[in-house]
This record gives sequence, C-alpha cells and structure tokens, in this order.
Amino acid sequence: MDSPEARERRRLYLRASIKLLVGIGLLFLLVPFFKSLPLPSGEVPADATLIAEDSLAAGETREVKLADGSRVFVTRGGDAPAAQLRDFPDRLLWFPSAPGLVDQDWFVLQAQSALDEPVRHLPASGAWPGGFVAASGAAWDVAGRALKPWPGHPGGQARTVQNLLPMPWRVRDGELLLVPLPAPAL
Repeated sequence: MDSPEARERRRLYLRASIKLLVGIGLLFLLVPFFKSLPLPSGEVPADATLIAEDSLAAGETREVKLADGSRVFVTRGGDAPAAQLRDFPDRLLWFPSAPGLVDQDWFVLQAQSALDEPVRHLPASGAWPGGFVAASGAAWDVAGRALKPWPGHPGGQARTVQNLLPMPWRVRDGELLLVPLPAPAL
C-alpha cells in the first residue's frame, strides 16, 4: 500500500503534467493568432522578399527565390482551393490529421523535401488535383500534405513521404512578406 507521501507526490506529478499539457495546447491555439498579426510598417528585415498580394489569383502557385538563395512555392488560398483541399479523401494522405493546413490565405512551402530532394510544381490535369512532385515519385498537394499513390498520382511510389516544410510569412500593407529561416547552428 502506498504511503500518504507517495500518493501526494504522485498527485503533484499528475497536476504538473496536466498543467504542462494544457499550456502546450494553449500555445498551439495561439500560434495562428500571432501569425496573423501584421508587422509594424517600418520593420522589414533586409533579407525579406515581398510579393504583392494581388499578383497571384486564388489557387495560383509561383516559385520564388529568396534573398538567401533558397526557393519556396507560394500559393494563394481562397474558397475554391480550400474546398478542393478539404474534399481530397483522407485515405490518400500519409498524415491526414495534420492541422491547419487547408484553410490558410497563403501556402508557403520549401521547394525541397525532407530528404533534400528538389520539388517542382505540377498544375492540375485529369485526376491530378495539382501540387508538387519530386523525381522519386513523391507528391504533395498545394498545402504541402504528402499524398499516397492513387490512380492519377503522377509518381506511383509507395514509401511514406513527409509533409513539405512550411515557411513563415506575414501580410504587411498589401504585400506578402517572406523571410528566410535562419541556418541551423552546427
């Protein structure tokens, strides 16, 4: 039988664990809020890339080269692209529970896979809804969700593929602001 001290320690441990989990949950709920806040008009980093909001139509994708030489794909969201992304069957996604990927105003994704494989844009045609493909046959939708092979899939490979990495962005005075991610410290 447990002593009163052991029960009290276990109770304190459980309370601390619950508080930690609630804190992490609140953090994930607040990230979209802080992401949507515009930057003050005077604070544009020197290595930023600006794209006029009206230069892309809803659902249109453009490859952009950033100041640091990296490449990203920028797709403007909207009602039609969001509906198309929501209607894509979950059974055809490697990670269907990836949150917050389909209802954004903009999708900004790195133009290389998690395996450092270059990715190219492939517009919609036939059963292919449009998105990105790599030479290995891996494919992603415009929100960066990894797609399983299916009839009409442009690649036909069967290994599990990670989602494309998103890049931070901000809307500022009618422009989309892209700032390269800092290089990882070695």
